Amino acid sequence: MNLPQQLQEYLNYKKLQIIDANTGLPEDEKEFDALGQSALISFLTGMYKATRTKDNIVVINIKSDATGLLKSIFVDLEKVLDNIATFSRETTIVAKEKIEAVSAGFINYLEQIGTAETETPDFLQNLMTSQRHEILRYLPAGLKLGDLLNDDTLEDESNKMEGPISSLMHKIENSFSTSD
Repeated sequence: MNLPQQLQEYLNYKKLQIIDANTGLPEDEKEFDALGQSALISFLTGMYKATRTKDNIVVINIKSDATGLLKSIFVDLEKVLDNIATFSRETTIVAKEKIEAVSAGFINYLEQIGTAETETPDFLQNLMTSQRHEILRYLPAGLKLGDLLNDDTLEDESNKMEGPISSLMHKIENSFSTSD
């Protein structure tokens, strides 16, 4: 499962571009949708970070509206919006509309694939844990989410490395990347 790609397809956004670990640039700059990708990946990164502890996951209300969900996963939503706007060269109003669309799409996507299991905190936590590498390989360092979410490992270039050894290391990393 590749949640970023599935959500991108569900929202009918342009194809996500992997961010090159060496250059920090998207693999195909001509096809890069800075606003769509930064909003989608910022949202998923926030969800990943917010689901790291049992205490936080209880606060996340997946049944709320898009804005409520965003407020429950980002301590400082305004700074996230500023970073998305700056990175994508858009206004904060446009950035807010885009990330709210992603949030609403995520809620609808989970409802569409919904089972009794998808409504449990453990499901959301396990889902986000299993998607860490998939999310981070699309995360532009220019968003500076690591600073906002107090997690320097988010923009670490080793998260974006590809290849047989790196893939093995990411699988090992995911198996140890559990909640607190």
